[in-house]
Amino acid sequence: MNAKLTLRSLMTAAITLSLSTALAHADDFVVSATSQTSDDYALAVAWSNAIAKQSDDNRLTVVDNGSVNGLRQLAAGRLDIAVIGAPHYLDAVNKRGNFSEDPDRLTEAYADLKSLFAISTSAGQYVVREDSGIESFADLEGHSLAIGRPGGNAGRVSSAFLEAYDLKPGENVDTQYIDYTDAFNQMSNGRLDGTFVWGGLPQAAIDNASRTMKLRFISPDDAHMEAFREHITAGEHYRLKAVSQEDITEAYEKRVASGETNNFWSFPYMFVVSGDMDDDTAYDLTKTLWENLDAIKQTSAALNLLRLDEATTGLTADLHPGAARYFREIGLIE
Repeated sequence: MNAKLTLRSLMTAAITLSLSTALAHADDFVVSATSQTSDDYALAVAWSNAIAKQSDDNRLTVVDNGSVNGLRQLAAGRLDIAVIGAPHYLDAVNKRGNFSEDPDRLTEAYADLKSLFAISTSAGQYVVREDSGIESFADLEGHSLAIGRPGGNAGRVSSAFLEAYDLKPGENVDTQYIDYTDAFNQMSNGRLDGTFVWGGLPQAAIDNASRTMKLRFISPDDAHMEAFREHITAGEHYRLKAVSQEDITEAYEKRVASGETNNFWSFPYMFVVSGDMDDDTAYDLTKTLWENLDAIKQTSAALNLLRLDEATTGLTADLHPGAARYFREIGLIE
């Protein structure tokens, strides 16, 4: 009896060891997104589903850690893919900002990370009451504009855009540090002319507000980007996304007016990995996402602004060789 039990125990241990070894070698990658409501999280989930349908070799598990903590965990080897803003990655490798007190071992690890691609699906947008008489960014002089919550980056960026137009925040334009949720309430009461909004297309707060008052998009233009970059740090990593009048008309069902071309500002959010990830894996992961772009965009309205031609622009971390191979194959890079 004891011999049988011993044999059974040995067999169980062998099976357990075999399963553990298989699991240890399975390509189950953990990707850390910003939050469960962020567009990069929605993308990661859709990406995971596309991989599961297409391949038996790779799997993605999506978690949310925030971008700063996610990057730290990637550098520490606790996960496989993280999301970080292009300007913020520079802070990490240069031990600045939120990363200024990180230990040297993490700072050194940040420098070894590589990017798979970048997205800029959310963006900064400006809307005004249509009865305000404001039809362009230059028309903001003498009017009021909510530029984001106190201490946020949006206020800094919005002020730099105003200065690019020779409009002094707080003097030529009544700039107010108000979150856009409260700003729309003040706009509906006639106490505010316009507001900054962050999001995709359609954006929920704009959509809701457009059902109770007439709105119009206004935006800075390319001609003022050089001046804008002179008024903000890391300005070279900000860019304008052109959104057509047709897209806006469709997104808001003709409830929000706009010009023929509207510019939203953004910066790339990079999906970064360890430089040690093998080339074939980086290639397969990247290819699966972008070859399923249409299906992935259909999974969430937050992904409407996802563009393949932006996947390699504005990167502050070098492209992983495997990802670069895919983008060369499709002619996106040389």
